[in-house]
Amino acid sequence: FLKPPPEFNDGNLWKLKKTVYGLCDAARDWYMRVKSALNSLSVKMCSLANSLFIWKRNGKLEGLTCIYVDDFLWAGNATFKKCVIDELQKQFLIGSSASESFTYVGLRIKSFSDGITIDQTQYASSLVPVTISSARNMQRKSQLSESEKTAYRALVGQLNWMATHTRPDIAYDTCELSVAFFKSYCNRTGKAKQAS
Repeated sequence: FLKPPPEFNDGNLWKLKKTVYGLCDAARDWYMRVKSALNSLSVKMCSLANSLFIWKRNGKLEGLTCIYVDDFLWAGNATFKKCVIDELQKQFLIGSSASESFTYVGLRIKSFSDGITIDQTQYASSLVPVTISSARNMQRKSQLSESEKTAYRALVGQLNWMATHTRPDIAYDTCELSVAFFKSYCNRTGKAKQAS
């Protein structure tokens, strides 16, 4: 059920026939739709990762696909492409596709005859440091402004994304940055006991 937007509000709730983008259950509904489509093509979810799907024929791995929201990454032989990927393209609108060299959710992937490379160099170079003026930097005991908090959280989130995928060497420092922000939040609000 959904409360209508103001221009259509006549005092009634709308009962939706399908999920609407932006609602809290939209992401799960999308995932279930993709999972169902893959299962109907005999592609099975990996028991270790809900976003990885594997296609086997006669007990032999012939293809796999990884999904991240609405981005698909796949690898496999010609039969996998014909039997799975081409069939998926009939069910889902494909905005663009690429092979050999492309970017997938911040990962630059290049394939060669003898293997692949994955890096986040381009993603890392796009990170923007949080700039603080000299005068503001002298006020070390004052609280962060809302814009500073937002910029800090965004940067730590981006660093966390890199630590998770290609830069495990920064994982500890990124965790420390996250914890430092959380501790300062708890100390200011008195919510430390509630959080633990």
